[in-house]
Amino acid sequence: MKIVRIPIGYNISLILLLVLSTLFAQVSFAAQEKTTAEKKQPPADLKITSDKMVADKNQSMVEFMGNVKAVRADSVLLANSIKVFFHTSKTKKEDQSNVKRILATGNVEYTEGERKAFSDQADYDTTDEILVLTGEKARLLTGKSWISGKKITLFKAQDRVVVESTEKNRVEAFFDAEDQDGSL
Repeated sequence: MKIVRIPIGYNISLILLLVLSTLFAQVSFAAQEKTTAEKKQPPADLKITSDKMVADKNQSMVEFMGNVKAVRADSVLLANSIKVFFHTSKTKKEDQSNVKRILATGNVEYTEGERKAFSDQADYDTTDEILVLTGEKARLLTGKSWISGKKITLFKAQDRVVVESTEKNRVEAFFDAEDQDGSL
């Protein structure tokens, strides 16, 4: 019988690989459970205050004007005007919010947790969880880091951001070295 000696570094690498793969599987499974649990949560309530309100039943829309503040879960939206579009009985799915879309215009400020955004207009699709910020100085801040452009699209469900520019104004970004994960 021939004894084969395996270098000690190989054994440690193999053990480390097994531990990491087990850990990765557990983290991946936990992330899937978290995503599934988040999807089953009921839609958050929306509270809006303003100087004036106009409802249009034919368009399934309510417009709030003048010093508008909309609060939903941990999000706050401030603007000169906010239009809220609702699902009709034909378009609404089970466990879905009645709110279909929120369109804010004029001096828009949006805050969600540590993330803040400023723009001329914000358009939020509640079904796909996509927020589109547009304007000459659309800006997204997280901590001390920021990014600006003509159009900023936040894909909230995917935790992804796309920033677009114009020929005159290019995308600009600043990443503060002290921010935790360097993400916006």
